Formats: sequence, C-alpha cells, structure tokens
Amino acid sequence: MDKDTIELDSQELFLGLAMVLHSTAGNIEAGKLSYEDAKEVYLKVLPDIARMILEEHTDEEMTSAAKKMGGLLNEIAKEKGVQISE
Repeated sequence: MDKDTIELDSQELFLGLAMVLHSTAGNIEAGKLSYEDAKEVYLKVLPDIARMILEEHTDEEMTSAAKKMGGLLNEIAKEKGVQISE
C-alpha cells in the first residue's frame, strides 16, 4: 500500500490507532511481541503518522485535544495506580 493513496476519515484513524495500542499491549503480554519491537513502531512509525495528522490542524485545536487526552490519561492512570509525570 502506498501511504499517499490511503485515505482515512477521523473515525477510521482513531479506531485504527486504538487497535494498534490495544493489540500491541496484548501481544507484549502474550509474548508475541517484544518491548523493543513495539518501541520501533512507537518511535519510528507512529510519529510520521502523527505529523501527517498534525499538519492539518491549528495550534489551538492541537492544544485543546492534548489537554483533553492528558486529562483522560491521568484519570485512568490514577484509577490503575499508575504514576504519570507531566
């Protein structure tokens, strides 16, 4: 597949990224994927996708979304006893 010909609407993008996060965690827990392999995806692949998305939005939109997501992350982390540094 050529990345220049793939089109995703925002729901498809969100669902796709959610599935990547979900399946990566499950695959690591099941021993099917190493942390090192997951690290490669998160550090070398997903940032390129993020840049494609971010270039389509204003700083205000990105800041608002980041604050909302940060709040959600912190709330869920707190419920699970996970400490997230800000």
